[in-house]
Amino acid sequence: MKKRIGVVLLISVVLWSCSPKKNNNKNEGVVGNLATMSVQGEGAWWLARHEAILSNLKKNPELILLGNSIFHSLDNEDRTPVWERYLNKYSTVNMGISGDRTENLIWRLNNGLLEDINPKVAVLLIGTNNTDGNHYLTISTPEELADGISTICEIVTEKLPNTKIVIMGILPYGYKPNHRNTVNKETNALISKFPKKNKNLTYIDISSTFTDSLGNVKRVLMPDYLHPNAEGHMQMFTALDSIISGLMVAK
Repeated sequence: MKKRIGVVLLISVVLWSCSPKKNNNKNEGVVGNLATMSVQGEGAWWLARHEAILSNLKKNPELILLGNSIFHSLDNEDRTPVWERYLNKYSTVNMGISGDRTENLIWRLNNGLLEDINPKVAVLLIGTNNTDGNHYLTISTPEELADGISTICEIVTEKLPNTKIVIMGILPYGYKPNHRNTVNKETNALISKFPKKNKNLTYIDISSTFTDSLGNVKRVLMPDYLHPNAEGHMQMFTALDSIISGLMVAK
């Protein structure tokens, strides 16, 4: 009996050591700030989405959306009214990919995302996945994440010198106070200062759109306390509309 238990324990240890861990975004052994590096996303679906975005660049958009699932989900069928009211008029290309961190967007920017286009405005919303300790082994500090967002702005400015960049503050997260949301807020405080160094940048924080008077996330707009639903996206672009339209005609 003892021998059989020993074998079972050995098998359990082996299975545990071989079992899938959190998505580490290929960051084992990384030295330095991962948020500023160029890291390809994982999975065939991710690369397929990247290729699909590249094929959509033939539209020669006036507006591009750079980000993660918060923008990716704009492709959901129930977001059609958002496109009809705010986005179609600019021949917008949605460049969001679910799960992207700053380092994944940096990879995409360096691998065709900005080639042969000259949009007037780019809206950037990235960073919440860098502070997600549930799915990633590495969590960025506010300073690291701000550096990652700064790197993205530098790449966009270099490749698209005539494009105005709207940096959105990272949206609120969670139904109660939590460390991830605290890091997001501290990051926003840092990136809000970027326009002082680059005249092509505009910063906007629309967190108040998604929170009540007590600072709690409105579930009616963010059912999972992270992603805007259809009404949440409508209110997002209602808040962004005047800024985007103003930059479209700015010299």
